[in-house]
Amino acid sequence: MFTRPQSVHRLIVFASLLAGSQNLFPADGSANGVPTGSTPVHGTTSAFVVDPKNSSVIYAATSRGLFRSTDGGNNWSPTKLTAPLNSLAVDRANPSVMYAATSGKGVFKSVDGGSTWMESGLPNAEVKAVLVSGSVVLAGVFEGGLQKSTDGGSKWTDASIGDKYVNALAADSSKPSVLYAGTGAGLMKSADAGATWTNANLPAKFARALAIQPQKPDTLYVGVAGGRLFKTTDGGQNWKAIQKFQQQAYVVNDVAATDSAVYAATGNGVLKSTDGGETWTPANNGLPGKDVRSIGLDRASGSVLFVGTFGAGVFKSTNGGEKWEPAGSL
Repeated sequence: MFTRPQSVHRLIVFASLLAGSQNLFPADGSANGVPTGSTPVHGTTSAFVVDPKNSSVIYAATSRGLFRSTDGGNNWSPTKLTAPLNSLAVDRANPSVMYAATSGKGVFKSVDGGSTWMESGLPNAEVKAVLVSGSVVLAGVFEGGLQKSTDGGSKWTDASIGDKYVNALAADSSKPSVLYAGTGAGLMKSADAGATWTNANLPAKFARALAIQPQKPDTLYVGVAGGRLFKTTDGGQNWKAIQKFQQQAYVVNDVAATDSAVYAATGNGVLKSTDGGETWTPANNGLPGKDVRSIGLDRASGSVLFVGTFGAGVFKSTNGGEKWEPAGSL
């Protein structure tokens, strides 16, 4: 079982956290005084999730808690989960079931589409990433390694991957048993739903962003420390360093992939490739700030994207990043 370390040092510092203590469930349901209809603009957005069965519903995990939009990102409402969030996962088979990775409060679970939340284990843990794949739930815990649950988050066991630092998680949507974990030592892979793990031979350390190409799940993009990006087309047997990408990005915060394009949220804005990563072009038209922390993709359309910036708000593109508009009223 996981025990919280005595000293927890954040890998990623959220500069816009609310001061003071965080009340997870305010009596008035107002998310610490944030009015309904607000956007996540004043907090750092760490992740976006689009409901796989209803693309009008989008969730934004932020340093001020979880926000939800039911109109495609035009308006946002705070949920009752107001703890700072690092990651969010939705069960694709049942999108009403969600898991949230919090900063210092463990994992929380919702079974009603984010309206209400309950503690789901790993109390007081700094959970960096969370993933649902089939019947397996994974949680990457800072200084606590990879934790696994097979009963919906009631009980957790150490997945024994040999690394205490897990920063990112990904799953093959066509084969839910194939899982990847980005760690401080590189990349680990499981082909049996997390029962066993092997080193995926990534020629770099500190894997912090993962993206799998939907129709070619053996193609994986991995962003690592130092603004570098690696690609494999055979499920991790061989890797290629994408040199032209490193020339344009000094930090990789997030990566998203469709069958026709790859997008990277970097400290130098959004970069886009339409040739499998061979060449990259900036996709920042309409973005007031270049420090992009997260990127979310509507897989149903393939061209609708959301990005969260540091201090400049949340933005939406409906044309594959050619132009960005503020997502909601600022």
